[in-house]
Amino acid sequence: MTSWWHRHEHDRAVQEWRAEDQSWQVEHQRLQELVDVARNFQGIGLGEDPRIPLELHGGERVYYVAAGAALIEPRRLPSHWEGGYSGFSFRIARGVRWQVGGTRGHTVPGAEVPTPIDTGTATITDQRVVFQGAKQAREWAYAKLLGYQHDPSEPWTAIQVSNRQKVSGVLYDRAHADEFQFRLALALAHFHHDMDGFVRHLEAQAAEQAKAEPLPPPPALG
Repeated sequence: MTSWWHRHEHDRAVQEWRAEDQSWQVEHQRLQELVDVARNFQGIGLGEDPRIPLELHGGERVYYVAAGAALIEPRRLPSHWEGGYSGFSFRIARGVRWQVGGTRGHTVPGAEVPTPIDTGTATITDQRVVFQGAKQAREWAYAKLLGYQHDPSEPWTAIQVSNRQKVSGVLYDRAHADEFQFRLALALAHFHHDMDGFVRHLEAQAAEQAKAEPLPPPPALG
């Protein structure tokens, strides 16, 4: 009975280790690929790929093209009426009532929410991000970049630039969200001439991840 139980527990531990190891292997391979891209990819220049949808500036190089992207801009929801509290009244004499409490209603402006307003293609270069849609076009130049933020729950990136008052951004395919965000960071590292620091950061992450390789369980007891 004890031997059977030990074998059962060992088999369960082996299954758990294999699942953890498979997940670790996927992440390990991905980090190695990112390090390799950061070390070697220099972007695609003018005339090097006819599929690039953007007219490039002199010396500009493309780092990623996201088809099926959407332009995100803040749009205000409709206003709504918040009614007041009527309070209550009571009779103090024949034909005379006294009102107690109550407030008047008022109009509440709708909140601004990020909203897709057009679909098209988003191109990341080492100088800017450009959205080209059926109705709209936007450019976010790195020279005017104040900051950017990836939404934690939805696959879109808000980009703030000094020449535009409201923050806008790009929505992309969830399956390629990691790739879009990595390529944007890579392009910005090239723009800021900080590739050595960027590569060292990725190598440090890969080294830390390598230390966390799951160990197989010890052999089963007899």
